[in-house]
Amino acid sequence: MESVENNNKIPLVSVVMITWNRKDLLRQVLGNLLRQTYRRYEVIIADNASTDGTARMIKEEFPQVVFVQLKENCGIKGYNIALEHAHGEYVMIMDDDSFFEDEGIEKAVKKFQQFFMLGALGCKVYNYYSKEVHYWHPTIREDDFSGQGFDSPLFNGCAAAARMSVLKEVGFYPEEFFLYENERDLCTRIINAGYEVKYFTDISVYHMVLPEQGINKRRVFYATRNLIWYFWKYLPLRTAFGRTAFVVALSVLSGIRKFALITYLKPVGAAFCGLPKILRIRAPIKKKYIKKVLY
Repeated sequence: MESVENNNKIPLVSVVMITWNRKDLLRQVLGNLLRQTYRRYEVIIADNASTDGTARMIKEEFPQVVFVQLKENCGIKGYNIALEHAHGEYVMIMDDDSFFEDEGIEKAVKKFQQFFMLGALGCKVYNYYSKEVHYWHPTIREDDFSGQGFDSPLFNGCAAAARMSVLKEVGFYPEEFFLYENERDLCTRIINAGYEVKYFTDISVYHMVLPEQGINKRRVFYATRNLIWYFWKYLPLRTAFGRTAFVVALSVLSGIRKFALITYLKPVGAAFCGLPKILRIRAPIKKKYIKKVLY
């Protein structure tokens, strides 16, 4: 970390995280960070009011970490608060249950130095326990490889990287989203500003996530609501209407199939109730970028 070695000839990297009641996983993540081959980096963690002793653990075991204690769980806003404390030329965005391969930061920095218009990048994400790859990208699969990267509409937010100057230009995460789809919103603004978002299969990330049991109601609510909001915030009205109709239909079918109609329709209702607020900040993207942000 920055306190371990300070060499001003190489760029400073800011590793930013938010955490909430994941003390043991976070300890493992921070321990893995110490193995990075890239040595000039700082770590900033915004704690969304954890009650499991996270603050004490960090202060006692990782005193070099910049720790920001928040008074309440403010969701994705925590990243924005952490970013306000960051001084790096590049930013590594991490969840508190994910970590980069030992060469991860070094590889990411080299990508930004190689591709001058690269605004943000995503990585190949493995499930830490099963060793399987998360197929979050619309077209790329495990055996696809290119050091040049693949154009992508967004990155997997559990571990990604961005150029700080670009983030300052387009703005940070959308705080009204609270959770989920925030990466899509940010990457759309990056692409609309003329920068590239790429997916690199030669940078590996490990996500310590177990299979979910049953319906994740929180994920269903925020992902569905925010996706509809995203449509009306950035897309042409006709496209927004069509995409919204598809999501509503899919929500109804999912609710019927899983015998949880209220769970799947609740976020749809919340999305429509919040549309006036979203329409007030509506910022349609340039037509030439619409295909790049959709899949």
